Amino acid sequence: MSFGSIHSPIGARGEKQEMLNCFKRRCGGRTRALLRFGIEVTRPILFLITASAIVVLVLVSQSGCAKKSKAVITAASPVRLVLLPFNVSSEKAELRWTAMAAPILMAKVSSLSQDFEVVPLWQSMPAAVEAAGASRSFTAESAATVASYMTAKWAILGEFSPAKRGISIIIDFIPAKASMVPFRYMRSGKLDSVGSGFPEAINQFLGYLVAKPIVNTKRAQQSFTSLQTLAEALDREYGWFVDAEPGKAQDVVSNLARSDEHLARFLFNPSLYPVMAEAK
Repeated sequence: MSFGSIHSPIGARGEKQEMLNCFKRRCGGRTRALLRFGIEVTRPILFLITASAIVVLVLVSQSGCAKKSKAVITAASPVRLVLLPFNVSSEKAELRWTAMAAPILMAKVSSLSQDFEVVPLWQSMPAAVEAAGASRSFTAESAATVASYMTAKWAILGEFSPAKRGISIIIDFIPAKASMVPFRYMRSGKLDSVGSGFPEAINQFLGYLVAKPIVNTKRAQQSFTSLQTLAEALDREYGWFVDAEPGKAQDVVSNLARSDEHLARFLFNPSLYPVMAEAK
């Protein structure tokens, strides 16, 4: 017993006509255009034509988007910084004054960059005293807390510790936001040699921020040891290691205002010292 086909066989001409009718119904105008030129369209050929058209459209679209999405360089606003007294080893009580000398020198260097907006020390010290507590030392967390409280993006703190050949310093640039990555600078040597590295630390941080470096750092060059008297006056002003005596550093402020009024206004509250109020 044999089973016949469920549909009747047709001739070659009938098969060709049936194929043309099929493509006319499914493929529309593009297929009819090809058929006018005698091109017999099969499914593989139609797939290749469609795929090629899609690739061309994608490439043209990407090219257009690349032109439209060209990066626009805009000037960044100044980065707001807060300076903190440096941590000093309890074993070196004779170097306590360096805790306040460090932000003085850091302020002189930072003021040379147009990319920084540094919070005046007399504004940030009350928050710094509270955050440091009785230990008079900072952690990354407490430094970030002060920066956030002063609406600053970064806090600059550091630590002095004894070294085999003098003293070692670590300067940490701590972001107020935990999602950002901190930056560290390290140096060791004699005290004045370590102090001379502050401009280098600032310039490295500016490079980290992709900002312009300070070119003329000679304006901020000053031996670290020459800042001891001023640093001790700041200690008394804000009560860092000794009892606070605000407004009692008249002679120190008067001398500083004559040589560097900008620094005097940065370190001491102008409302407490008439010499700076008269200079306005």
